Amino acid sequence: MKEVRFGKWVLNVKTDKTEALYESHNDVCLCLSCKNFRKASLLRNEEVMHFSDKLGLDLHKPTLLNAFPVEGEQVMYSGHYTIYGEIIEGEIDAWDVIVGDHCLSLVEEDGNESAISLTEPHFQIGFEVVLQWLLPESMELMKK
Repeated sequence: MKEVRFGKWVLNVKTDKTEALYESHNDVCLCLSCKNFRKASLLRNEEVMHFSDKLGLDLHKPTLLNAFPVEGEQVMYSGHYTIYGEIIEGEIDAWDVIVGDHCLSLVEEDGNESAISLTEPHFQIGFEVVLQWLLPESMELMKK
């Protein structure tokens, strides 16, 4: 395990195990919201890339993803990522770390089936981010 610090968080992370977890998840959602999330995530800034690399995350494969249309052809995405390791310091549900345009929080495990099957210590990081709608399809189709 390696120690990682972000703001008020101190985390012990198994980066190799986390990377393997995301590599093993090949069932990618094909709905318009998820397609747009993956496309818009390609435009992430260097700070977000550094954050995901330090934790072993694949930002295109969150454990949970929700999408809510907002004004101006944008979508607010929320969800979380699962990371192998342990929280050493950090308040749960504080939404106290900002990385690029992402607002992040250590969150209580939600009982998601894919996380329940993990046998080693793990935790979840919640996120909220507003991303531009980049697909040629209308955002209106997302609501259906």
